[in-house]
Amino acid sequence: MLGGTGTILLSGFLWLRKFLSRDAADRAMGNADIGTVRRLNELLDSERLARKEAEARSDQFAKERNELAAAVGRMEGKIEALTSQITQLTDKVTTQSAEIARLSTKLGGIN
Repeated sequence: MLGGTGTILLSGFLWLRKFLSRDAADRAMGNADIGTVRRLNELLDSERLARKEAEARSDQFAKERNELAAAVGRMEGKIEALTSQITQLTDKVTTQSAEIARLSTKLGGIN
């Protein structure tokens, strides 16, 4: 009888050990899953931060591009105004040169 009781106790002990071992493995897997989820959350947070920084750089680039486009537009307007002034001044110089030539001819004819 002692042998049967010992066998039962040994069987019970082995079953309990197996059960607790499985439970420990499940807990370890649960802890690993929790660790994985935490790591994934950290990665997600860092990606979100990187995206925000990239968006800020993109916004800054767009702002600078728009400012440069406005500056180019202003310069084009100034170039057109200067071109118009040059045309007017060229016409004036041409007219005055013709007047000087006419007056020189007239003065030359008087002498």
